[in-house]
Amino acid sequence: MIDMLSNILRGSVTSVMDVFLLFTLAKPKFGRCTTVIVASIVLLVNIASNIWFYRIGDLTALSRFDVVMFMVVGLALKPLTKSSFMQWCFNFITTINILMIIIILSFHLGKLFPYPQYAHTALRLGFYSIVIFLFQRYLLPLYQSVVNNWPVFSGLVLCIFFNLSYYFYFTDDIENTLLVCKWPLFLLVTLSLAAYSTVFYSLKKITAIYALENENLRIQNDAVLLSQAASTMAEKLELMDKVACQNSIASHDRRHFNSMILGLLEQGDLDEAVSCLRKQNAIQPHPNKNYCENKAVNAAISYYVDMAGQRGIQTKIHFTLPLDMDVDSLELAVVVSNLFENAIHGVALLPEGQERYIHVTCLQVGRLMLEMCNPCVDTVTLGEDGLPFSSQEGHGVGTKSICAFANAHAAELLYHVENGLFRVRLLI
Repeated sequence: MIDMLSNILRGSVTSVMDVFLLFTLAKPKFGRCTTVIVASIVLLVNIASNIWFYRIGDLTALSRFDVVMFMVVGLALKPLTKSSFMQWCFNFITTINILMIIIILSFHLGKLFPYPQYAHTALRLGFYSIVIFLFQRYLLPLYQSVVNNWPVFSGLVLCIFFNLSYYFYFTDDIENTLLVCKWPLFLLVTLSLAAYSTVFYSLKKITAIYALENENLRIQNDAVLLSQAASTMAEKLELMDKVACQNSIASHDRRHFNSMILGLLEQGDLDEAVSCLRKQNAIQPHPNKNYCENKAVNAAISYYVDMAGQRGIQTKIHFTLPLDMDVDSLELAVVVSNLFENAIHGVALLPEGQERYIHVTCLQVGRLMLEMCNPCVDTVTLGEDGLPFSSQEGHGVGTKSICAFANAHAAELLYHVENGLFRVRLLI
């Protein structure tokens, strides 16, 4: 009676832990509650079958029946996972391989303890717990890569399966086979564990190298993007310098124009003097406003404030830059330009009659804080990465340039949309 209870306990632990391991390796569609229910059903079926085979004393037939039952259960559980059929088969064979390895180790190690029938069960539970913990904590991302590339690794997994299963299924006495073939089985288990360890270690190294290459590629792309943005900004600044130079020339020539007007008035030619003044007022440029001391940033702000004004958008600028900045002024001017340009495009989409404005703030509060705020349409959303999402072709380049700047300077970039208000904050 005691032997039967210990055998039922061992078989029940094995069946339940197999289900938990299988669902750990696969991608379940449902929650943990479903896994527990399935494990409970498998446990009941296993207890009923174990009682039958233990009463007739045929452990070999029991081991074969357990494998067949587990295969049937495995096929029945396929709809509960997100894996494809071949991925599920790969997971199933991996679970069987781990099962056979644990049976071999627990069978022989259990004989080193008092009450080996119970030690055998405790060791199985311990080995399964360790394997599940290792997968959940460390190995699952790597294992998912193996499963996604199952045609590459299927040969290795099948070879391990056939070599281990030979000792379980081509025998009339499983216990005697485990005893007689102790050392070949230990060598086979060692080889199997070495093969799995090599695969995981290789994937970890390859993944690290691939991640480093992607990071280097991202840095190169960011550098190219920043270079293109800086080149575009330099062209805008050059154009602004030309305009400023023309304004300076016009201001210098104003003295001569005033002398001409004075001469016309002295001659009594009022009509000609009035006509010249009207023409001059029509073409006289508006002087640039000084928003900050930094030439490049001030030129960028002036350019886009004028653009916003032409589109009927009010602007409120509070810009204070420290004299000593760790950031290149041209790069910061590019960021300000992209933020301003995005804000103008966003405000331009507002329906007629809605208030249109852009507020820009730049302060030194421990870190340099740049914030831009404007109303937006209700359809504006943020993606999973926290960045503005746009399905329109050609949009999003400015945001990528801002992200490249933030990554290059370890800055914090925050976007927030709430109650029709779009806000972006950059902490440098």
